[in-house]
Amino acid sequence: MKVRNRPLLGGSSHRPALIAGAVLLSSTLLLAGNTIASATSAPKTASGSSKPAATMPMTTMVDGVSIAEDTALAATVPASVKKAGLLDITYNDFAPDEYVRNGQLVGWEVDLGHAVAATLGLAWKPTSSGSFDTFIPSLQDGRFNTSFTSFIVTSARTKVIDIVSLYNVGTGFAAKVGSSVKTVNTNVDLCGDTVAVIVASAFIGQLSGLDPACKSAGKPTINVQTYPSDAAAELAVASGRADLYATSVDDIGWLIHQTGHEFTQEPLNLQPGPEGVGITKGIGLDTPVTQAVNHMISTGTYKTLMSKWGVTGGLLTRAVDYNK
Repeated sequence: MKVRNRPLLGGSSHRPALIAGAVLLSSTLLLAGNTIASATSAPKTASGSSKPAATMPMTTMVDGVSIAEDTALAATVPASVKKAGLLDITYNDFAPDEYVRNGQLVGWEVDLGHAVAATLGLAWKPTSSGSFDTFIPSLQDGRFNTSFTSFIVTSARTKVIDIVSLYNVGTGFAAKVGSSVKTVNTNVDLCGDTVAVIVASAFIGQLSGLDPACKSAGKPTINVQTYPSDAAAELAVASGRADLYATSVDDIGWLIHQTGHEFTQEPLNLQPGPEGVGITKGIGLDTPVTQAVNHMISTGTYKTLMSKWGVTGGLLTRAVDYNK
């Protein structure tokens, strides 16, 4: 269901909610909680940024994995980004992709964002928010330069931001255990159902795009209901106001586990495709990020970090820059 994958022109696909409400964390707290410099890490400057030693690449620990700066890739980063670092805006409630746990931002996309920054020799400065529909505008106006928040690739999005793929995902569906909802095996099995999704997510257009198939089959169209958060969408299904909850398929299993199996996953994996990190268009950061992800894939770091979150399917063999 990763259409958390999110907002069409504001927000990102990218998720089940474990913590209600928007939580804003300072980069200082996040760096303190998530970054452990190794003995080879260079000292901090007065401004707090890490600078590599003259001949020694910087090394950073990300979720227990040592990430070494690739000096050749670091040299390709635009000067403005080198100065600012990766200024990331990410969702705070879409486990296991990204969410706040015990006051800290965690998840596989958080790990990948941190690792990309370390590979490029950059400071990692994430901010979490529940206002998913503001993410693309925040990239457009330059407040942030990246958003590791599972943006499903759509033509509408790539017109206004760059997207570098991180993962291949489909949309999954969860029903309340014991409900009378029919089993969803095919696209047309969704016809006539009320489906709850997060506002501004790519799931909206994806589901609306099935209307012609429903009409051809002589069935009513899908009733898509939008909610301000994944938690609210899940509650709509739990309370019987909606038949199904739609989100990234990898997040459904997490939801079921975390809610004590209150929900059941439907068989359909709808329209699997790439999702990735959103990047401010035109600043020249898409190529370095693509190269950093591919470097992590080739070294095995990508697979190691993903497996820590139970993500073993849909992994990439090569990242794609959808600005190209």
